[in-house]
Amino acid sequence: MIEPFANNHQSMQIGELVVENQKDKVIIYGDIDLQFDALGYKQAQQLHELTGKILQAFASDGQYSKKVLESKDNSDRSDKNIDNPFL
Repeated sequence: MIEPFANNHQSMQIGELVVENQKDKVIIYGDIDLQFDALGYKQAQQLHELTGKILQAFASDGQYSKKVLESKDNSDRSDKNIDNPFL
């Protein structure tokens, strides 16, 4: 299980649902079929634990809305417009 917002290198998978950890966000993508069987129950428990940890991270740091962290996705973006080389 990941520790939400703790680092930029953890990831996990529940079914086909991928969870990637970063210091300023948790990225969740993919899909999951929770079937009414033992595997579906286990996956539902994992989702419950994950969302609980995410909510706990928000609750333990009341300053989350004031933090300005730079994610690796935004750190190389330029603020200027460039011409499209394909036109």
